[in-house]
Amino acid sequence: MVDARKVKDNIARMTSKVSNAASGRIQPHKHCRVCFTTIKMSAEPRVCNDQACIDKNLRDERNQRQMRIWMFIFLGLFAFSFVGPIILRSVL
Repeated sequence: MVDARKVKDNIARMTSKVSNAASGRIQPHKHCRVCFTTIKMSAEPRVCNDQACIDKNLRDERNQRQMRIWMFIFLGLFAFSFVGPIILRSVL
């Protein structure tokens, strides 16, 4: 037969362990976007001081910006291919 008091005690003990671990032992921190090492909360951009990580982050940001620009260009061309003929028919 299951002892309810023992189960409650075990649950209470386990939840107190979890709350103690989360409350003060681990300092608030961030992780580097490239190598995932811990860094300070105030680090901006979110990379460590390693030059390889800084370079890779700069390349990634540049690639993201370029992809965003190309996405808008192709979206504009795609939209114009549908809207353009409608406008031309209404003008002529």
